[in-house]
Amino acid sequence: MTRFTIPDMDCQGCVASITRAVHAQDAGAKVVADLDTHKVEIDSAIESRLLAAAIDAAGFTVQAG
Repeated sequence: MTRFTIPDMDCQGCVASITRAVHAQDAGAKVVADLDTHKVEIDSAIESRLLAAAIDAAGFTVQAG
C-alpha cells in the first residue's frame, strides 16, 4: 500500500485524473482518495516513485504520506 498527500486534489475531477494516471501504470491498481484530507491510498505492485511520477506528470503535487 502506497500513501500520498496531494494538497491540490480538491474535486472528483482531480480524483479521476489521478486514478487515470495510476491506472496508466497499473491497470489493476486500487485507488482510494479522501478529498477532505487530500490523502490517496494506492494498492499496486508498482514502485511508489513511479506512481508519484505518474501523478506528478498529470499535474498534481505529490507528498509522501
